[in-house]
This record gives sequence, structure tokens and C-alpha cells, in this order.
Amino acid sequence: MEIYRLLPGDNCGECGTKTCMGFATKLIGRKGEVDDCPLMTEPEYEEERKELIGLLTPPVRPVKVGKGENAFEIGGEEVIYRHEKTWYNRPPMIIDVDDKMEEKELIERVEKISDYSRIKIGEVLTYNGIAVRAKSGDPFNFKKTVKLVDENTEYPLVLCSFDPEVLESGLEIVSNQNPLIYAANKDNWENVADLAIEHGCPMTISSTDINEIAEISTRSLARGVEDDQIVLDPGTNPLDLRSTTNRLIKLRRAAIEDEFEALRFPLLGIPSTTWMVEESENDAAFMEATTACALVDNSIDALILHSDEVWSLMPTLILRQDLYQDPRNPASVEPELREVGEPDENSPLLITCNFALTYYTVEGDSEGVDCYIYPVDTDGTSVTSAVAGDLMTAQKIVDAIEEHDFEEIVSHKTLILPGDAAVLSGQIEVDSGWNVLVGPKDSSGIKDFLDDNWPPKKEK
Repeated sequence: MEIYRLLPGDNCGECGTKTCMGFATKLIGRKGEVDDCPLMTEPEYEEERKELIGLLTPPVRPVKVGKGENAFEIGGEEVIYRHEKTWYNRPPMIIDVDDKMEEKELIERVEKISDYSRIKIGEVLTYNGIAVRAKSGDPFNFKKTVKLVDENTEYPLVLCSFDPEVLESGLEIVSNQNPLIYAANKDNWENVADLAIEHGCPMTISSTDINEIAEISTRSLARGVEDDQIVLDPGTNPLDLRSTTNRLIKLRRAAIEDEFEALRFPLLGIPSTTWMVEESENDAAFMEATTACALVDNSIDALILHSDEVWSLMPTLILRQDLYQDPRNPASVEPELREVGEPDENSPLLITCNFALTYYTVEGDSEGVDCYIYPVDTDGTSVTSAVAGDLMTAQKIVDAIEEHDFEEIVSHKTLILPGDAAVLSGQIEVDSGWNVLVGPKDSSGIKDFLDDNWPPKKEK
């Protein structure tokens, strides 16, 4: 209602929503921007617009890194615990390179990072950025490396050095691409802050002392750094994860519960520090993965990693996918007839639920078989839960037969139900006139089932 009272109240519909109350609901759900309302951009509504933006800005300020389609936003969170509402912006996984690498090795690593992708539950999982570390400490060498990396990737960059002169040399190459610069500390914060102001890019404040972070943050804001330009690094100690996670928790509480302005910023974790304390590469990669997962569990907003091994990075990729799924809206697919392979009128038609994990498992287990799959709308719940909770019913399946013209798509009038939905088979047959086969409870048995039962006996 506070948001609604600040809107014009004309119900003009120019924002794409019929009423201002509907637009207020849309804003709360992060499905629109204040400026989607043309009237709010008028001078007479300037005060209301500022107040509205203040109300809608999350406790943890959102910070954008990069430009273009690969840019990412970090922060922007409203709750400490995911189940309270949801977490919004997945922590980007930023893989590092350094300016002492041979050119060939550097380009190969950058291309490997940029080209990596895997599909899980129908979603393409990738890394998100590249951190360029000034290992040499030489501005000229760093600038050359940043240029080479920039020429071989479209990912956003993080420029890493405590030397402002080195950072500035990198910014000469990519300042127009909104890189994140790392990092300001008690000794160099003024120069780093000036670079952030001059180039309009975000900066990181690094310290294991929360009071020191707050002091540098306060002074940087007073100097002219905007509140969407600050990221906090409270230090990552792989040998003392307890103290590391305690600092993260304190900072997140200060931002969300206390709304302490100096600490209302995204948090950066650096599991790559693991490589400084482990001699074995396998041990370092394993500990890095463990550390990264612990940080993702504890509200980290961005990660800088060193390993490029799939076995080490996949746990973090999958964990963040799971944690950043809105708990109010289970992962689901649209209830529409889908094709696997090149099915025709004689191909089997499989029924399942629209819970994404179930659907994509069924689809994967059906690979190599030309068939149709129809995921019934079960509000994103599994077959067993959907049958028990009357979310997968005989009537829904009968309605789907008519709505999607199954009879015009296949000639055999036979459905294959998942084993856990066997109780629905009789009613479906009575109400639809279709034949129903009860398939396996586990989709891994689909191919064997079809080998034994398809085509239906009556068509043999």
C-alpha cells in the first residue's frame, strides 16, 4: 500500500498493467521498474519517484558488473534465509588468470572458461567471469594481459591488484566495459575510490576487520563513490571456515536486519586462496570446492576461483542452481506435448508430471527412443506427491487428450502412465476411451519396458 500511494493512481494502463495496484504488485515481485510508468518520469512526480526507488531498493544493494548479455548483477537480496522468501541473484563463478602466464596458456585457459557449459534440469550452466590477477606487479605487463584476455572472451572482467597504478593500467583497456576492480584497503582506498569514480566502475573493499570495512565504505561513499559501486570482501580463510562464515553472517545481518548503510553491499568470496595453503593440486581443488559450497550456503554474492577442473567446479554450479530456485515456485516445465527424437503417429506417448527434475530425467532416459512426452501440470511436484495430493488426476489427463488433440497426433490411442500413477489408469480408460499401459516406477526402465510392450499387443 505504501508503494501504491506513491503511484499516480490514474489506472491508465501505459505501464502494461491495467491498474496502479496491479503495477504496485508487479514492482514488489521485481517484475517491473518504476520508470515503466511514464508518469513517474515527469518532473511533478520526482519526489515520489525517489521515495519509491528507495522503498524498492533491496537491503543489499545490487551491483552490476560488465556490459551486454554476459553482464551480471550481484547482491540485491532481501532476506537472510532462502526459505523466508527467495534469493535472487546467483553468485557468479569467476575463474582467475594471471599476468605471468605464457600467452598460449593464457588464451587456452580463457577459451576453456568462456566455452564451458553443461545442461542440468533443462538449464545451461556456465561460468560467469574472468579475474585477471597482477601477479607480476608490473603495470605494463598487466595491461598487456588484460588486453589479451579481453580480446578472447565476452565475459566481464575483475581486475585484481592492490596497486592503484596497476589497476589504472588495466582500466585503460576495459574501463568502458564496467569491470570490477579489486581491491581497496586501509592503505590505498582513496586512490582506488578515485579510480571507481573516474571510470564509473564498481570497486571491492577488502579486509578481515568488519569495522575497518565499514570505515572505508563510509569514507568512499563520502568521497563520491555511488552505493551501486561497492562490493565487500571480508576475507576467505580455507583453514578457518568458521571465522570466514561468521563474518559473512554478521555482514548480511548488518545489511538486512540492521540496515546499516556502510555495510549494505554484496559480499565477495575468494576460495582460490585455498591454492596458497595446499601443495597438491587435487587437494587444493577439493578444498576450493568445499570452501566455495560453504560460502554459497552462507549468502556469498560472488566467487573468485582458480581451478578449471569440471569435477571441482560442478558441485558449486549445481548447489547454486538449487539454492537460487525460488522455493515458492518449484522448478517446472510448461504442460505441453514434447517430442524426443523424431516421433510419428505410431510412436509411444508417455505421461509424467511437470516437476522439472522429473521431466528432464524422463526425457534423458528416453534418449534414443522416438516418442512423445506430456508433462501434466502438477504445480511442479513429483509424480508420487502429485497423485497423493490430487494434482495429477485422471480428469487432467483426459482433458489434456482433448485440449492437445492427442488423437490427431498418434493413431494407436494408447497412453503410458508412470508406475506411481497406476491408480489412475482405470478411470482414464473409462472417461477417455484410450488404452492405458502402466510403465515402470523408475524412468531408467523406460527403454526395457518399451522393448517388451511396444507396439501395443492389439496392434501386433
